[in-house]
Amino acid sequence: MIGVGFVREAIMAAISSDIFLQHGRIAGHLETAFVTLRTSLDAFVSNRMRRAAAEAEYARPHRLLCAPSPSVDSQ
Repeated sequence: MIGVGFVREAIMAAISSDIFLQHGRIAGHLETAFVTLRTSLDAFVSNRMRRAAAEAEYARPHRLLCAPSPSVDSQ
């Protein structure tokens, strides 16, 4: 006959292994969530940077290529 201590040990081992498996699954889900969040954040920041660069380019005063630069005129 199997001893009560052995059954308790087996039950504890089964519970522990189940906890470790659940921990691994949760860790995997968290990692996936963080990767998704980072990808979304990178896309958002990249889009904002492109917009800001386009707006800065549009707002910058443009010179004609054939017009002399101010430093040439002052000499």
